[in-house]
Amino acid sequence: MKKVRNLLTWSGFFKTHSLIGALVLSLAIPVAHAEVTAPVWITDPEARDMTSVVLHFRQKLALQTKPTALWVDISADNRFTLYVNGERVAKGPATSDLAHWRYKRIDLAPYLRPGQNDIAAVVWNYSIPSGPMSQISSRTGFYFKAEDEAYASLNSGPGWRVKLDRGHRSLSGMGQINKQFKGLYYVAAAPETIDAAAADWDWKTGSVASESGWHVAVPATDEKHPARWDLTADPLPEMSYRRIENGKVVRTDLPEAKNFPSGAVTIPARTHTRILVDQGYMTAAYPKLSVAGGEGASIKLSYAEALYDANGKKGIRDEVGDCIVKGIFDTFTADGKPRTFEPLEWRVWRFMELDVQTQDAPLTLQGMEAYETGYPFQQKARFEASEAALKQIWDIGWRTARIDAHETYMDSAYWEKLQYVGDTRLQALISYAVSGDDRLAVNAIDMIGWSDRDGLTEGAYPSRGRNIIAPFSLLWIAMVDDYYQRRPDADVVRRNLPRARRIIDWYAKYMHSSNLLGKNPTWNFVDWVGMQRDQFPSFDANEESCLTTLFYLGALQQMGRMEKALGDAGIGSDYEARSVKITEALRAKCWSPARQLFADDPSLTKFSQHTNSLAIMYGVAKPEDAKGIVRRMTTPNGITPPEGVIPTSYYFSWYLGRALVQAGLGDQYLQMLQTWRDLLKLNFSTWPEEGGDTRSDTHAWTGHPTSELLEIVAGVGPAAPGFAKARIEPHLGSLTSLDAVVQTPSGPISVSYRVKGGKLTAVIDKPASLPAVFSWHGREHPLKQTRTTLRLAR
Repeated sequence: MKKVRNLLTWSGFFKTHSLIGALVLSLAIPVAHAEVTAPVWITDPEARDMTSVVLHFRQKLALQTKPTALWVDISADNRFTLYVNGERVAKGPATSDLAHWRYKRIDLAPYLRPGQNDIAAVVWNYSIPSGPMSQISSRTGFYFKAEDEAYASLNSGPGWRVKLDRGHRSLSGMGQINKQFKGLYYVAAAPETIDAAAADWDWKTGSVASESGWHVAVPATDEKHPARWDLTADPLPEMSYRRIENGKVVRTDLPEAKNFPSGAVTIPARTHTRILVDQGYMTAAYPKLSVAGGEGASIKLSYAEALYDANGKKGIRDEVGDCIVKGIFDTFTADGKPRTFEPLEWRVWRFMELDVQTQDAPLTLQGMEAYETGYPFQQKARFEASEAALKQIWDIGWRTARIDAHETYMDSAYWEKLQYVGDTRLQALISYAVSGDDRLAVNAIDMIGWSDRDGLTEGAYPSRGRNIIAPFSLLWIAMVDDYYQRRPDADVVRRNLPRARRIIDWYAKYMHSSNLLGKNPTWNFVDWVGMQRDQFPSFDANEESCLTTLFYLGALQQMGRMEKALGDAGIGSDYEARSVKITEALRAKCWSPARQLFADDPSLTKFSQHTNSLAIMYGVAKPEDAKGIVRRMTTPNGITPPEGVIPTSYYFSWYLGRALVQAGLGDQYLQMLQTWRDLLKLNFSTWPEEGGDTRSDTHAWTGHPTSELLEIVAGVGPAAPGFAKARIEPHLGSLTSLDAVVQTPSGPISVSYRVKGGKLTAVIDKPASLPAVFSWHGREHPLKQTRTTLRLAR
């Protein structure tokens, strides 16, 4: 990646270049490179010490002819949206940290024209105290660099004008949530308020010479406050931005509003009304509300994943009745003129409510648009089966995964917007199988590796807060291994191995002579299981845990194979030797002969699906015992365990599913999905965080059946690192038909299965360059052709 350290300050800047800056503004022509400085970070003179600010930047460019290309590098702290000649071009920079601050590379040529061109950007900093926890910041600033020296006059410096938008500011989302809910955690996007009378509206085009409030941009840094941004090219594509169909009004006390938002509605003077719009499905989008008239009218725009009844509970997600909207909201105040209100950040909603109070003049709501956004994944996989509910489960998981994927993966796009390691591992697996696009996953692997707390990673990163979750550092190693197994770029693994070794070394400090892990001083979160945080995972009187030891064992096994293949073979052999000793210790100290299960700690008093799933996955459970363990920790009722066994959440049931396959009981995976079939009865359009009274209705960690229906049920997975070979081993259960397409680095594999009269007919299409084998009832069938048809006994 291209990396630049900007250390320039303003020393002597205006003395040398004020005349050139004035010429650039008045003549709007490119200035020779020798006559201008390198780009510097710029800001508004009033904004240097402001913590919640919206700035508008302007520059002009005069062209005799339209260039074939004009590449520029743009960044901001926190964020920018760029416009050329009034047209939205790009938003950025992608979320990162100061040591890897992103800049976006953009070709302006498609948006330019002969003659005068207006280049404008809105820059905002909402990081403290109201912005998302994922937003790291140094100070408010804007950076713009033309790559072609012929256009160096565009470089951020005194040629740019800036204006503070005094009518647009952020509010505290947590403050709004605390007034409506008790004890719910919110650290996502900041709500916004726009006062039309004070806002800056005509900033994207036109002249600034005669307009008040515009200033020559000043340095964002000085000798006491040097630049802290190490600029790194953004490896991700532009996030999607596409208009979606309007939702429908499902409740209002103003009959004329029934045609809104597709049609206009006028709200009389001195009237209070509410309009509830159902989008029909969950979306992440930018709302744009156009109004006219109604000077002084206030509009409160609330966003909700679901509606709440009188007891504050959610029910069937598409039922309205007398349920109400609760959640974050933006506020707009009209000034009597035609205006389009839009927050700078996208929102997540299924239901949106407009709460309008007019003053002495009627207000016309002219219409509303929504522009859906997210990482631009392309769906290249598909799944259909004789049980229609499975496709519904697959589709809902894919929508959830897309809403929770932007410049990073997110646990919940509505509530937190944080890239937690445990969630991200499962989200990456969906990306590989469904889209074949691994760029966001590589970005996540690298970013999480950058975080460093005495050897461990952060539990979620990027984040300006501190939240160490020690087991998540081990799951980051598992995420690197998932990539190693499924993607061909070995350099991603190689560059992260030294970081992974530090995690192994950190844990080694807590290894007891018994070869079990002792308790460490961090948060040892494994899963939400309805218990106190300090009760799960459990530790015995010697502060030893079988469950956390299993996490460490898995990481050692994963590191052993990656080191021997791509790193230091000696280290890899050492890790393998440690793994053998730990496996023996777990068998000796954690197996309960009475329960015929592995216990969570050596006291042999607590048992969980978590411990036994990992014991099976990592080979601690002997093959002859694995099936019996599965039967003793599961029931036919989805992921619900028998009495006396601690259950997995929706999230950790991914590991339960993998244990089923490892134990040779993959056909039971469809039985496990009964939990998701039950969720379908509540008409979710995206999957919730947990069962019952859940906070979040858009939680990607519950979407893992979307990848597992492809890897476990359709059976398409890697048989060699880098997916250099494929293994197709379906687990059809009671299905009579299945058609699926799965993405691999070599191209798609499609499978079609039909079961009839005790026979399986399997048709497999694969890339010619990809070796593959079909496995059925313990027998392997090499797939030598691009299309193979097999007829086998069921």
